[in-house]
Amino acid sequence: MNTETTLRISRDLAAGGRQMVAAKHPWAVQAGNDMLDQGGNAVDAAVATAFAISVVEPWMSGLGGVGFMTIQRATGERAVIDYFGQAPAAARPDMYELTAELGHSTVGFGGVKDQANAYGPLSVAVPGMVRGMELALDRFGTKSMREVTAPAIGFAAEGFEVDWYRGMLISSQQDTIRRDPETERIFLQHGKPPAPLFGQPAPRIVQSDLAATLRTIGEQGADGFYRGEVASRIAGHLRRLGGIMTEADLSNYQAKVVEPLVLPYRDVELVLLPYQAGGVTIGEALNILNGFDLGATGLNTASTLHLIAEASRRGYADRFAYVGDPDFVTTNWTRLASADYAAERRSEIDQHRASTPEPGSNIARTSASLAAVGVDEGCTTHFSVVDREGTIVSVTQTLTLIFGSAVTVPGTGVLMNDSMNLFDPQPGTANEIQPGKRPASSMAHVVAVRDGVPVLGVGAPGGRRIMDTCLQMTIDVIDFGLDIQAACAAPLIDCAGPELLVDDRIPAATRDRLRQMGHNVVDVEVSFSPRGFASPTGVAVDPKTGIRYGGADPFGAGIAAGR
Repeated sequence: MNTETTLRISRDLAAGGRQMVAAKHPWAVQAGNDMLDQGGNAVDAAVATAFAISVVEPWMSGLGGVGFMTIQRATGERAVIDYFGQAPAAARPDMYELTAELGHSTVGFGGVKDQANAYGPLSVAVPGMVRGMELALDRFGTKSMREVTAPAIGFAAEGFEVDWYRGMLISSQQDTIRRDPETERIFLQHGKPPAPLFGQPAPRIVQSDLAATLRTIGEQGADGFYRGEVASRIAGHLRRLGGIMTEADLSNYQAKVVEPLVLPYRDVELVLLPYQAGGVTIGEALNILNGFDLGATGLNTASTLHLIAEASRRGYADRFAYVGDPDFVTTNWTRLASADYAAERRSEIDQHRASTPEPGSNIARTSASLAAVGVDEGCTTHFSVVDREGTIVSVTQTLTLIFGSAVTVPGTGVLMNDSMNLFDPQPGTANEIQPGKRPASSMAHVVAVRDGVPVLGVGAPGGRRIMDTCLQMTIDVIDFGLDIQAACAAPLIDCAGPELLVDDRIPAATRDRLRQMGHNVVDVEVSFSPRGFASPTGVAVDPKTGIRYGGADPFGAGIAAGR
């Protein structure tokens, strides 16, 4: 007799009457909820969550990292905090020696000798996380820096537990960790990955130096990071390793409050990340899809997935050609996000046949475009918060690659980003390296507002796969009425590279039909590692009942919890 065992991976929909936090670690979720319980608003909770996740998921984001925060207040006020990294003043377009393998790789760009843009001191952009948190708190929060850093300080000083999932992740990254002696000292124990043993307490990773740095930030604010002893240690260590960052680069860094990109989609307003982030790309795709009745073609049918892929590919074609720091490129952002331009791009789509679109016209003057080639999973984190007033805050932050540059600055506990990897190392493109410039980013979290009420905040880590995941989560919730947990667990497609990646939970007949339509379909078996696609989390609000809901990818480490 044949028997078969099926493992079903699922999470329950989280619900709360007054608040909800969804993040990639339960301790970070707890920090956010505790801040709300103490009378803080969604921004206070998001900042506390940001510092906490920097401690308990330190390989994904941290004080040495970068990111974006979207704030949609219940009053209607909205803003984006841009705390993305920027190139040091000594950076130049030709600073890396190129190889024959030039092109996109993993999160950013390959084809650089010795992977100097991905690992080591020359890969480090000026970090923005701490300035960004201070700016958010000063402009939109109610709590002090001392209050919002307190949970993270405790987690760093006492240590966080390494369960099987995090032990597996650390084990998979041993080669990266061993690139730097300080990183190895912190994350390996006796030269080996920490591993929970049956019947024994879970091992802990203690970050005493990071706790001290957080205390300094709590007492002195962001100046305690960007000026003084911490900044001196960061700049000095990177210079000794052969880097170019200076104390002046750190002290001169400023986070920005910028206007979000706001677009209509069906019966909601979408609040997206603007300019060089991924919001423009998925905004273009959603503008195109607004002219199709996806509800009529059906959830995850070949017809619907074909339209999503064709719209997304046009967004990517324009992204690779035109997207860069608005202070350095001449892109016509208004046209790129317009309904008229979307109608032009929509008219190119054959509803029965796949295509390879070229960039659109009259968007920018550029001498080169970027070829869309292979892409793999990235490492980042995302979390969203909704408070008692109904304000939604969505945050995506990163070190770029997992463990970032692999460089931890001795005496600070700060693991530095490798966000220089997000620049095109080839001079002459919209995303080329320039001093003080911020690179293009795939971050693309989405906040939705219906009839003036914030109803959705979703995002994900996953390199360039973030964009298609956030695009489909928006469609799944808005077009097809999935709850937030169902949307986080739903099968996905991705066309960030030359192939159309299709979750093998989508029926084989549908995948075969996509092949018949001309798509280069690659079946992807979703698992804990590698995930295969971006890994979403999100919050939602039922405007009729006021209930807050939360969801998290069942194949990831995320969790949602509320009150």
